[in-house]
Amino acid sequence: MAAARACGGLPGFGKAAADEIMAGKLTISPFPAVTVDPGRDGDINWTQNPFHHPTWQQDFQSGGWIEMLISGYLAGGPGARAYLARAEAIIRSWLAGVPVSGRDPQTMICLSEGFPGQAWIADQIDASVNYLAAHWQGPWNHGLVQDLKLMRIGCAYPPGAFGGDALKWRQTADSQILSSFQPNRLGPSIDPQGVVNEQATGYERFVYDLWQGGVPELAGCGYPLPPGIAARIAKMPAFLAEATQPDGNLVQIGDTYVEPPPALRAQRLPLVAVYDAGYVFGRSAWGPGGTFYSLRFGPGRQVHGHDDHMGLTYYSRGRNLIVNAGHTGYEVSAYRNYLRSPEAASTFISPDAGFRGAAATVLTTSEIGPASQFYELSDDASGGPRSRSVYVHQGPGFMLVLDRGSGQENYQQLWHLDPGLTVTSVTASSATATAPATAATATSPAIPATALRITRVPLPGQVIGAGSTTVVTGQTNPYQGWVSRQALQRTPAPVVIMNSTGTGTSLSAAMLTLIAATAPGMPVTATATVAPGGTPANGPYLVLARVGTATVPVTIP
Repeated sequence: MAAARACGGLPGFGKAAADEIMAGKLTISPFPAVTVDPGRDGDINWTQNPFHHPTWQQDFQSGGWIEMLISGYLAGGPGARAYLARAEAIIRSWLAGVPVSGRDPQTMICLSEGFPGQAWIADQIDASVNYLAAHWQGPWNHGLVQDLKLMRIGCAYPPGAFGGDALKWRQTADSQILSSFQPNRLGPSIDPQGVVNEQATGYERFVYDLWQGGVPELAGCGYPLPPGIAARIAKMPAFLAEATQPDGNLVQIGDTYVEPPPALRAQRLPLVAVYDAGYVFGRSAWGPGGTFYSLRFGPGRQVHGHDDHMGLTYYSRGRNLIVNAGHTGYEVSAYRNYLRSPEAASTFISPDAGFRGAAATVLTTSEIGPASQFYELSDDASGGPRSRSVYVHQGPGFMLVLDRGSGQENYQQLWHLDPGLTVTSVTASSATATAPATAATATSPAIPATALRITRVPLPGQVIGAGSTTVVTGQTNPYQGWVSRQALQRTPAPVVIMNSTGTGTSLSAAMLTLIAATAPGMPVTATATVAPGGTPANGPYLVLARVGTATVPVTIP
């Protein structure tokens, strides 16, 4: 049956969910149940939004939840006719109360399976699908979802169905998919390295999952992807693997929850990967025992990205240490604004200056060796020119971060710590956070006790004044010191803030910081002097980093 093929499959019948709808209630995860049909007669207010949340309202108005009643009817049994009668009442209300722009046409087709040949719903299909075809949302996941629906629907019916519209839907979907890979205002939907244009690791996974089903569907309909596009999709698993921390979860960048990547085939990949879209991922080894870090640069914020340029994350000793503040969903709120702001990333900012989210950040240097890596980034996004140099060393593991800025009176390094860490000491130039050991379980290995040291290293001639380092946890006005890992969830977490003041006529500042995770009690120190041929103001600097009994000399330009 064409409608069944176009639908792609109704949800499996769940009696509890169907009976909840029959009782006038609705649960849209992760929100609790609410009463949407108080008269239990389908007379529903389709403008309601009890949680004042766009995701809930979109899922409510799209109508997909009504499909459970159709599944109940088709499953048979003594309640089947009652499910169908209530479904008809709700659908008629839906058609009257939700404009065509808010309805999901694939849902329309799925619902029509309960009413084969009935004009009151069948006659709505053509207009609904035509609206979808005429209002493409662009070269990102929303547009891809539209195109895959158009192709599925168009291919389910004979080409001449709906006055020839079925063929047009196929052709429109194919044309839009191909155009999404061309240069455009958002960049190609997937670039030659296999990276989506949405600036979020979670959406790399989402788009990859869409293509896993989409590639065979397109080919089966006679619209196979050109080899160049197929090659880009084939590179997505490597990106997802590189973006996966040793704990098996994707690093939270952009609108990303804590979640694992899809099952990926084993492949030999480098320990460090640099992607032109604006990501550096590095690790000391593959497997659960290694360290991991990420660094952000690239085009200005778009789609699901955050203002996280120059932001750094760090994972070591079996746990997250330095993180982004994360993602809690698409609520319209000051908290959502905070999560997308530079204040929610472990980066270098001028707190008194406005942030230019459209500014690009350039990776000017990338030196990758087997035991150490060095990167330099620059932009003018935060009140004037700024740069960040990052040196990463493995064995012993530590980082050196040198931030420079000019044009502002005040500067801050923000270091967002994982909620599992507790700050145990703060001085003018340092903060120490600790986490206890945890025993092994059936699903996770033992994790050793850890001390994370974040230490400001005075450059030649610098004096770090009292009160230069502070810690904020769970602040609400303005928001600071929170981490969100899932929808509607937020957890207080410490943020180490290191402050500096611009000096001279250019109001310039330079901040050098050592980051090291060790066993508790292990000594961690560093000193900086002017390297041969350098100057106190501009460097280069020779840094002696001492971690335990090891001393590592590092030259920072």
